[in-house]
Amino acid sequence: MNIKIKAIEYYHPESIYSNDYFINHFNKLGINIDGLLKTTGRDKRYLSDNPEENTLTMAIKAAKKVVQASNIDKDKIDLIVSVATTPEYLSPTCAMKIHNELKLSKRCVAYDLNANCTGLIIALDQVARTMKSNKRIRYALVVGADQLFRNADPTDALTYTNFAESGCALLLENKENDLSDYIDNSTFSFNKFSKYITFPEKGLSNTLAKEEPLTLNEKKIHYDDFDSTEAFNSCVDSVYELLDRNHLEKNDIKLYCLSQFAKSNIDAIREALQEPEEKFPFVGGKFGYTGLTSPFLALKHAIDNNLIQRGDYIILWTVGAGVVASGCLIRY
Repeated sequence: MNIKIKAIEYYHPESIYSNDYFINHFNKLGINIDGLLKTTGRDKRYLSDNPEENTLTMAIKAAKKVVQASNIDKDKIDLIVSVATTPEYLSPTCAMKIHNELKLSKRCVAYDLNANCTGLIIALDQVARTMKSNKRIRYALVVGADQLFRNADPTDALTYTNFAESGCALLLENKENDLSDYIDNSTFSFNKFSKYITFPEKGLSNTLAKEEPLTLNEKKIHYDDFDSTEAFNSCVDSVYELLDRNHLEKNDIKLYCLSQFAKSNIDAIREALQEPEEKFPFVGGKFGYTGLTSPFLALKHAIDNNLIQRGDYIILWTVGAGVVASGCLIRY
Protein backbone atom coordinates (compact mmCIF):
# COMPACT_ATOMS: atom_id res chain seq x y z
CA MET A 1 0.00 0.00 0.00
CA ASN A 2 1.16 3.52 -0.78
CA ILE A 3 0.13 6.71 0.96
CA LYS A 4 -0.93 9.75 -1.05
CA ILE A 5 -1.34 13.25 0.38
CA LYS A 6 -4.68 14.05 -1.22
CA ALA A 7 -5.13 17.52 0.30
CA ILE A 8 -3.72 19.97 2.87
CA GLU A 9 -5.68 22.89 4.29
CA TYR A 10 -5.25 25.29 7.18
CA TYR A 11 -7.22 27.76 9.25
CA HIS A 12 -6.07 30.80 11.23
CA PRO A 13 -7.93 33.45 13.28
CA GLU A 14 -8.94 36.70 11.60
CA SER A 15 -7.13 39.28 13.75
CA ILE A 16 -3.66 40.39 12.68
CA TYR A 17 -1.22 41.66 15.31
CA SER A 18 1.77 43.59 13.96
CA ASN A 19 5.11 44.10 15.66
CA ASP A 20 3.98 47.55 16.85
CA TYR A 21 1.59 45.95 19.33
CA PHE A 22 4.38 43.93 20.94
CA ILE A 23 6.94 46.73 20.83
CA ASN A 24 4.51 48.97 22.72
CA HIS A 25 3.63 46.16 25.14
CA PHE A 26 7.24 45.48 26.12
CA ASN A 27 8.29 49.14 26.10
CA LYS A 28 5.88 49.53 29.02
CA LEU A 29 7.83 46.77 30.80
CA GLY A 30 11.16 48.43 29.99
CA ILE A 31 12.16 45.68 27.53
CA ASN A 32 13.51 46.38 24.03
CA ILE A 33 12.55 43.59 21.61
CA ASP A 34 13.93 45.01 18.34
CA GLY A 35 16.80 42.51 18.22
CA LEU A 36 14.53 39.60 19.09
CA LEU A 37 12.06 40.45 16.31
CA LYS A 38 14.94 40.60 13.83
CA THR A 39 16.22 37.20 14.97
CA THR A 40 12.83 35.51 14.73
CA GLY A 41 11.88 37.31 11.53
CA ARG A 42 8.47 38.34 12.80
CA ASP A 43 6.32 40.90 11.02
CA LYS A 44 2.78 39.95 11.95
CA ARG A 45 0.84 37.01 13.31
CA TYR A 46 -2.77 35.80 13.40
CA LEU A 47 -4.28 35.74 16.90
CA SER A 48 -7.81 35.14 18.10
CA ASP A 49 -9.78 37.86 19.85
CA ASN A 50 -12.66 35.44 20.34
CA PRO A 51 -12.51 33.76 23.80
CA GLU A 52 -14.60 30.89 22.45
CA GLU A 53 -12.04 30.06 19.75
CA ASN A 54 -9.64 27.31 20.77
CA THR A 55 -7.54 24.48 19.36
CA LEU A 56 -10.61 22.30 18.88
CA THR A 57 -12.64 24.90 16.97
CA MET A 58 -9.62 25.67 14.77
CA ALA A 59 -9.02 21.96 14.15
CA ILE A 60 -12.65 21.45 13.16
CA LYS A 61 -12.53 24.32 10.67
CA ALA A 62 -9.31 23.02 9.11
CA ALA A 63 -10.74 19.49 8.96
CA LYS A 64 -13.92 20.64 7.23
CA LYS A 65 -11.84 22.57 4.68
CA VAL A 66 -9.65 19.60 3.82
CA VAL A 67 -12.59 17.21 3.46
CA GLN A 68 -14.33 19.68 1.15
CA ALA A 69 -11.14 20.27 -0.87
CA SER A 70 -10.49 16.53 -1.29
CA ASN A 71 -14.03 15.95 -2.60
CA ILE A 72 -14.38 12.48 -1.09
CA ASP A 73 -17.15 10.49 0.55
CA LYS A 74 -16.76 11.19 4.30
CA ASP A 75 -18.02 7.69 5.09
CA LYS A 76 -14.77 6.34 3.63
CA ILE A 77 -12.64 8.08 6.27
CA ASP A 78 -11.57 5.18 8.51
CA LEU A 79 -9.13 6.93 10.86
CA ILE A 80 -8.86 10.38 12.43
CA VAL A 81 -5.98 11.55 14.64
CA SER A 82 -6.05 14.90 16.42
CA VAL A 83 -2.82 16.57 17.58
CA ALA A 84 -2.35 19.58 19.88
CA THR A 85 0.14 20.88 22.41
CA THR A 86 -2.76 22.64 24.11
CA PRO A 87 -5.72 20.27 23.62
CA GLU A 88 -9.13 21.61 24.58
CA TYR A 89 -10.20 18.30 26.14
CA LEU A 90 -8.39 15.39 27.73
CA SER A 91 -11.59 13.37 27.77
CA PRO A 92 -13.30 12.66 25.50
CA THR A 93 -10.58 12.88 22.90
CA CYS A 94 -10.59 15.93 20.65
CA ALA A 95 -10.59 13.48 17.74
CA MET A 96 -14.00 12.24 18.89
CA LYS A 97 -15.25 15.83 19.03
CA ILE A 98 -14.05 16.38 15.44
CA HIS A 99 -15.55 13.01 14.46
CA ASN A 100 -18.91 14.22 15.78
CA GLU A 101 -18.73 17.60 14.01
CA LEU A 102 -17.88 15.98 10.67
CA LYS A 103 -20.49 13.23 11.21
CA LEU A 104 -18.04 10.49 10.30
CA SER A 105 -18.77 6.78 10.09
CA LYS A 106 -19.08 4.57 13.17
CA ARG A 107 -16.26 2.48 11.70
CA CYS A 108 -13.84 5.41 11.89
CA VAL A 109 -11.21 5.06 14.64
CA ALA A 110 -10.51 8.33 16.49
CA TYR A 111 -7.73 9.15 18.94
CA ASP A 112 -5.43 11.98 20.09
CA LEU A 113 -1.65 12.30 20.00
CA ASN A 114 0.59 14.84 21.71
CA ALA A 115 4.23 15.31 20.77
CA ASN A 116 4.27 19.08 21.26
CA CYS A 117 5.56 21.01 18.24
CA THR A 118 6.68 17.81 16.49
CA GLY A 119 3.15 16.41 16.81
CA LEU A 120 1.92 16.80 13.25
CA ILE A 121 5.07 15.35 11.69
CA ILE A 122 5.09 12.39 14.09
CA ALA A 123 1.35 11.85 13.53
CA LEU A 124 1.91 11.85 9.76
CA ASP A 125 4.64 9.23 10.21
CA GLN A 126 2.58 6.99 12.49
CA VAL A 127 -0.64 7.25 10.51
CA ALA A 128 1.14 6.61 7.21
CA ARG A 129 2.83 3.49 8.62
CA THR A 130 -0.48 2.27 10.04
CA MET A 131 -2.17 2.74 6.67
CA LYS A 132 0.64 0.91 4.87
CA SER A 133 0.03 -2.14 7.04
CA ASN A 134 -3.77 -1.99 6.87
CA LYS A 135 -5.30 -1.68 3.42
CA ARG A 136 -8.79 -1.48 4.95
CA ILE A 137 -8.04 2.15 5.87
CA ARG A 138 -9.01 3.96 2.68
CA TYR A 139 -8.69 7.55 3.96
CA ALA A 140 -7.20 9.02 7.13
CA LEU A 141 -7.59 12.51 8.52
CA VAL A 142 -4.68 14.01 10.50
CA VAL A 143 -5.58 17.29 12.19
CA GLY A 144 -3.34 19.55 14.26
CA ALA A 145 -3.88 22.87 16.04
CA ASP A 146 -2.00 24.99 18.54
CA GLN A 147 -2.99 28.08 20.50
CA LEU A 148 0.36 28.86 22.06
CA PHE A 149 -0.05 32.63 22.29
CA ARG A 150 -3.06 32.46 24.58
CA ASN A 151 -1.03 30.27 26.93
CA ALA A 152 2.15 32.40 26.79
CA ASP A 153 3.44 34.49 29.69
CA PRO A 154 2.85 38.16 28.71
CA THR A 155 6.07 39.15 30.50
CA ASP A 156 8.24 36.68 28.54
CA ALA A 157 9.43 38.41 25.37
CA LEU A 158 10.55 35.31 23.45
CA THR A 159 7.30 33.38 23.65
CA TYR A 160 4.80 36.25 23.79
CA THR A 161 6.15 38.00 20.68
CA ASN A 162 6.71 34.76 18.79
CA PHE A 163 3.67 32.56 19.29
CA ALA A 164 0.62 32.57 17.02
CA GLU A 165 -2.40 30.34 16.35
CA SER A 166 -3.61 28.06 13.57
CA GLY A 167 -5.05 24.69 12.64
CA CYS A 168 -3.98 22.41 9.80
CA ALA A 169 -5.42 19.21 8.35
CA LEU A 170 -4.09 16.54 6.00
CA LEU A 171 -6.22 14.02 4.12
CA LEU A 172 -4.24 10.85 3.38
CA GLU A 173 -5.30 8.19 0.86
CA ASN A 174 -4.28 4.54 0.76
CA LYS A 175 -3.64 3.38 -2.81
CA GLU A 176 -2.23 0.34 -4.53
CA ASN A 177 0.05 0.46 -7.57
CA ASP A 178 1.14 4.06 -7.09
CA LEU A 179 4.18 5.91 -5.73
CA SER A 180 3.91 6.78 -2.05
CA ASP A 181 3.99 10.45 -1.04
CA TYR A 182 5.15 9.47 2.45
CA ILE A 183 8.64 7.95 2.38
CA ASP A 184 10.62 8.09 5.62
CA ASN A 185 11.14 9.69 9.05
CA SER A 186 14.10 10.65 11.26
CA THR A 187 13.90 11.62 14.95
CA PHE A 188 16.33 12.80 17.62
CA SER A 189 15.50 13.10 21.34
CA PHE A 190 17.49 15.30 23.72
CA ASN A 191 16.02 14.47 27.12
CA LYS A 192 18.52 16.65 29.02
CA PHE A 193 16.39 19.66 27.98
CA SER A 194 13.11 18.22 29.31
CA LYS A 195 12.96 20.64 32.27
CA TYR A 196 13.22 23.90 30.33
CA ILE A 197 9.78 24.15 28.70
CA THR A 198 6.79 23.07 30.78
CA PHE A 199 3.02 23.48 30.44
CA PRO A 200 1.35 23.88 32.78
CA GLU A 201 4.35 25.12 34.74
CA LYS A 202 3.42 23.36 37.99
CA GLY A 203 1.97 20.22 36.42
CA LEU A 204 -1.65 19.31 35.77
CA SER A 205 -2.36 17.94 39.25
CA ASN A 206 -1.28 21.20 40.91
CA THR A 207 -3.06 23.31 38.33
CA LEU A 208 -6.38 21.57 38.96
CA ALA A 209 -5.98 21.39 42.74
CA LYS A 210 -8.46 23.52 44.71
CA GLU A 211 -6.03 24.21 47.57
CA GLU A 212 -3.58 27.07 47.17
CA PRO A 213 -4.71 28.19 43.72
CA LEU A 214 -1.96 29.12 41.28
CA THR A 215 -1.39 32.54 39.83
CA LEU A 216 -2.40 33.08 36.22
CA ASN A 217 1.22 33.06 35.03
CA GLU A 218 1.87 29.76 36.85
CA LYS A 219 -0.80 28.23 34.59
CA LYS A 220 0.94 29.49 31.45
CA ILE A 221 3.74 28.00 29.37
CA HIS A 222 6.98 28.24 31.35
CA TYR A 223 10.02 28.77 29.14
CA ASP A 224 13.54 28.87 30.57
CA ASP A 225 16.12 30.04 28.05
CA PHE A 226 18.58 27.32 27.08
CA ASP A 227 21.06 26.58 24.33
CA SER A 228 19.01 24.86 21.61
CA THR A 229 21.87 24.77 19.12
CA GLU A 230 22.28 21.00 19.40
CA ALA A 231 18.61 20.40 18.72
CA PHE A 232 18.53 22.61 15.63
CA ASN A 233 21.83 21.18 14.40
CA SER A 234 20.18 17.77 14.43
CA CYS A 235 18.16 18.92 11.41
CA VAL A 236 21.32 18.64 9.32
CA ASP A 237 21.92 15.12 10.64
CA SER A 238 18.32 14.17 9.85
CA VAL A 239 18.59 15.50 6.31
CA TYR A 240 21.71 13.47 5.56
CA GLU A 241 20.22 10.40 7.24
CA LEU A 242 17.07 10.62 5.11
CA LEU A 243 19.05 11.21 1.93
CA ASP A 244 21.46 8.35 2.58
CA ARG A 245 18.79 5.86 3.56
CA ASN A 246 16.70 6.62 0.48
CA HIS A 247 19.58 6.91 -2.02
CA LEU A 248 19.01 10.58 -2.76
CA GLU A 249 21.24 13.65 -3.13
CA LYS A 250 20.62 17.21 -1.95
CA ASN A 251 19.92 18.17 -5.55
CA ASP A 252 16.92 15.82 -5.46
CA ILE A 253 15.24 17.86 -2.70
CA LYS A 254 13.04 20.66 -4.02
CA LEU A 255 12.17 22.27 -0.67
CA TYR A 256 12.96 22.14 3.02
CA CYS A 257 9.86 23.11 5.01
CA LEU A 258 11.26 23.66 8.49
CA SER A 259 10.14 24.91 11.88
CA GLN A 260 9.24 28.58 11.64
CA PHE A 261 10.35 29.28 15.24
CA ALA A 262 13.05 31.71 14.08
CA LYS A 263 14.40 32.86 10.74
CA SER A 264 17.92 32.75 12.18
CA ASN A 265 17.59 29.00 12.84
CA ILE A 266 16.50 28.34 9.26
CA ASP A 267 19.40 30.42 7.95
CA ALA A 268 21.89 28.48 10.10
CA ILE A 269 20.55 25.14 8.86
CA ARG A 270 20.61 26.36 5.25
CA GLU A 271 24.23 27.49 5.58
CA ALA A 272 25.25 24.19 7.18
CA LEU A 273 23.63 22.29 4.31
CA GLN A 274 25.09 24.72 1.75
CA GLU A 275 21.75 24.94 -0.02
CA PRO A 276 20.21 28.00 -1.77
CA GLU A 277 17.78 30.24 0.12
CA GLU A 278 14.92 29.62 -2.33
CA LYS A 279 14.70 26.02 -1.10
CA PHE A 280 13.73 27.21 2.42
CA PRO A 281 10.30 28.90 2.42
CA PHE A 282 9.84 31.23 5.38
CA VAL A 283 6.22 32.04 6.27
CA GLY A 284 6.87 32.88 9.92
CA GLY A 285 6.94 36.58 9.11
CA LYS A 286 3.31 36.33 8.01
CA PHE A 287 1.91 33.67 10.36
CA GLY A 288 4.17 33.92 13.42
CA TYR A 289 5.25 30.70 15.10
CA THR A 290 2.23 28.40 15.06
CA GLY A 291 3.78 25.39 16.78
CA LEU A 292 3.11 21.98 15.26
CA THR A 293 1.46 23.40 12.13
CA SER A 294 4.39 25.64 11.15
CA PRO A 295 6.27 23.36 8.65
CA PHE A 296 2.95 22.42 7.06
CA LEU A 297 1.99 26.07 6.60
CA ALA A 298 5.30 26.47 4.74
CA LEU A 299 4.41 23.43 2.61
CA LYS A 300 0.90 24.70 1.85
CA HIS A 301 2.34 28.12 0.95
CA ALA A 302 4.66 26.40 -1.52
CA ILE A 303 1.78 24.42 -3.04
CA ASP A 304 -0.47 27.47 -3.40
CA ASN A 305 2.32 29.49 -5.00
CA ASN A 306 3.35 26.75 -7.46
CA LEU A 307 6.80 26.41 -5.90
CA ILE A 308 6.51 22.62 -6.12
CA GLN A 309 4.94 20.12 -8.47
CA ARG A 310 3.61 16.63 -7.98
CA GLY A 311 6.54 14.26 -7.67
CA ASP A 312 8.94 16.72 -6.01
CA TYR A 313 10.83 15.57 -2.93
CA ILE A 314 10.37 17.68 0.22
CA ILE A 315 11.80 17.41 3.71
CA LEU A 316 9.66 18.60 6.61
CA TRP A 317 11.40 19.15 9.95
CA THR A 318 10.66 20.70 13.32
CA VAL A 319 11.57 20.61 16.99
CA GLY A 320 9.41 20.43 20.09
CA ALA A 321 9.69 20.78 23.86
CA GLY A 322 11.57 18.01 25.55
CA VAL A 323 13.53 18.38 23.28
CA VAL A 324 12.43 16.15 20.37
CA ALA A 325 13.36 16.91 16.76
CA SER A 326 11.61 15.10 13.94
CA GLY A 327 11.78 15.24 10.16
CA CYS A 328 10.19 13.35 7.33
CA LEU A 329 10.81 12.86 3.64
CA ILE A 330 7.78 13.08 1.38
CA ARG A 331 7.13 13.11 -2.33
CA TYR A 332 4.34 15.58 -2.95
